[in-house]
Amino acid sequence: MPVRRWKRKLLFGGDDSGAVLVMTAVFLVALLGFSALVVDMALLYVNRLVLVNAVDAAALAGVQNLPYSPTTAMEIAKQYAASNGAVRDKVSVTVGNGDSEIRVTAYRDVPLYFARVLGLGEQRLHASATAQVGTIAAYIGVVPFGVVEQDFVYGEQYILKYGPQTVPGHFRGNFGALALGARGASNYEARIKYGYQERLAVGDWVETEPGNMAGPTAEGVKYRLDQCQHYPKCTWDSYVPGCSRIVIVPVIRGFDKANGRDNVEVVGFAAFFLEGTLREGGKGNSGSSSVIGRFLRIVVPGELGEAGDYGLRGYKLVG
Repeated sequence: MPVRRWKRKLLFGGDDSGAVLVMTAVFLVALLGFSALVVDMALLYVNRLVLVNAVDAAALAGVQNLPYSPTTAMEIAKQYAASNGAVRDKVSVTVGNGDSEIRVTAYRDVPLYFARVLGLGEQRLHASATAQVGTIAAYIGVVPFGVVEQDFVYGEQYILKYGPQTVPGHFRGNFGALALGARGASNYEARIKYGYQERLAVGDWVETEPGNMAGPTAEGVKYRLDQCQHYPKCTWDSYVPGCSRIVIVPVIRGFDKANGRDNVEVVGFAAFFLEGTLREGGKGNSGSSSVIGRFLRIVVPGELGEAGDYGLRGYKLVG
């Protein structure tokens, strides 16, 4: 037997089964570790997704009560977090920045399975979301009435569109109606019924729609009133969010300077509960058709920015 071959057999032996067994064991351990990583990573991903969705939903629900009711906002946020998969005792809610922000934080301990062979029994996951409330600077869906900028009082009645008997003398042919996107009484009526489905922003200039238009006004308002099918019927101090009787109206500067069809400036937005029209004699456009609404303070989804504060606020996730 050659000396070199004899030395190899002396050192390593003639049987390779031991080396194969060791290599197989190493491979199985690596495979088991990889399986642990894949399965448990998927488990962690699903649990984190649930946690993130829970805090997002909680923040968006709670922020709708800011800045007026921070205590209610915190309680609602906890309720929404719990109903969306978080454990209530593991949820914390804080309100700050002048009651304009709400932050929801939650955690959960996720038990691991395959990773136990590597000494990992569980993993703690955290998620947080912050929602902010602010002044609405742009909105889609306004109705074509323009209210003059002023200090509104919650729950008080206001005239959203005047009739001949109620219009201020200095309005010169205008009754508070706006030509949003298109002129004419038919377009005006459609905007009352369905809202103006284009973006309108603070700083925009819009045309007035001169004339009384009592018929289109009454028809448009009646349509919105009839769409409220809630029981009991909505009232200004007890209504279903999103009810057709809640209208968003541009706050206008310049009606006192407008002469007939003219341009006026949007300086903000306000919400009103639509009470109806006030008709005084005549038929069609010959009668007065003032539109009456009660001023509301509400929070709606919308574009935030620098704008006059007329009680309408929007919200968004900021972190």
